[in-house]
Amino acid sequence: MDVTLLASSLWGQRPSTLAEAAAAPSPLLWYLTRTTAVSAYVTLTFAAMLGMVRGVARGSGEHLSWVVDELHQVLATIFAALVVLHLVTLIYDPFLPFSLGNILLPADEPYRPLAVDLGVVALYTLVVVLCSTWIRRSIPYRFWRMLHYASFATFVLVTLHGLLAGSDAGELWMRALYAGASAAIGFLVLMRFLNRPRREPAPEELPEDDDDDDEFVIIPASPRRPNKWPYRGS
Repeated sequence: MDVTLLASSLWGQRPSTLAEAAAAPSPLLWYLTRTTAVSAYVTLTFAAMLGMVRGVARGSGEHLSWVVDELHQVLATIFAALVVLHLVTLIYDPFLPFSLGNILLPADEPYRPLAVDLGVVALYTLVVVLCSTWIRRSIPYRFWRMLHYASFATFVLVTLHGLLAGSDAGELWMRALYAGASAAIGFLVLMRFLNRPRREPAPEELPEDDDDDDEFVIIPASPRRPNKWPYRGS
């Protein structure tokens, strides 16, 4: 009798337990959020390093292979795609109630407000860099360069955002990643300024591939790019 009651009790609880397990939110989106965030940071770091290497080479009078330029563009495009995917997974992740407004406006954030606000500002600096690149043939060269200094802000803000908002930022491997990326970019920035030409080149002195002065700008890949900058003056 007792065995029968026990079996009946266990059988009666089993469907309820299975239903609760089925109703529990899946952590898949959370894993995607973290994966896209870390992947985007690594991609940004390598794209930035390639862009800075181009600038250092130009300041030293060297000319790098076109492969460096193409790889820089491809990595920048991948970075932008990973950022979009990161934002989409944040919106649909049931563990963190992010809305579209939280993604676009640095206010009333449901999770670590300061860290998320830095990420929102970084998103806008990224938009400035990308948009100025897309219209670079329609604006003066000096204005384009000025806008692309936002690339420095993008890297710094993304690094701070990851350190303060990342759930795995306290892990040793993640701290090593942030430290290594920051050290590499900082070193290349120093080299870039040490090798900066003493004067701005005149329009007629610009090299055929003057995109080498992109600092570590984000240039999405495009099917056609001009061989010479359409300098308009300022």
